[in-house]
Amino acid sequence: MPDIPPRFRARVRHEPDRSYAVLVDGPDGEVLVGATGSLRKVRTVAREGAARLYGVTAERVDEEYLDMVIPQPPYGRDGQWVRIISAGESAAPDDLVDLGKVGQAHWFGHEGAWFVTVTGSGTAIYPSEYLDFAPTVTDEEVAELRRYLARSAPSPS
Repeated sequence: MPDIPPRFRARVRHEPDRSYAVLVDGPDGEVLVGATGSLRKVRTVAREGAARLYGVTAERVDEEYLDMVIPQPPYGRDGQWVRIISAGESAAPDDLVDLGKVGQAHWFGHEGAWFVTVTGSGTAIYPSEYLDFAPTVTDEEVAELRRYLARSAPSPS
């Protein structure tokens, strides 16, 4: 059984279907340990995969010592229009308020997700699987969001 390293390195690869392939550095190099359709589950997949690679229980792989790298997906770019198509498993009214709305997205690498600004409700963080990156956007939606962004921008001093 290989020694357990003090830190584990994991990397996410964005798949064309917007799922996440999880790769972990093991004793024999980087290995694909699993995939998930949920950003919330990538750390669990990485932790369990590292445990398998090193022949230990998942409890021995402390999430605090897991370095996760989630690059910006190839299908999204900063400043692009997106439509919010899911609230995940949440049925909370606050999570459903922006469902179906158009917003402007910017990559937030630290979270491995997107900051999306929506007219009226501001900016929230969304994982890629909650967004349509090729939405049909009306002229009215574009004008409304541009007006909202212009009102929200700090005035020059």
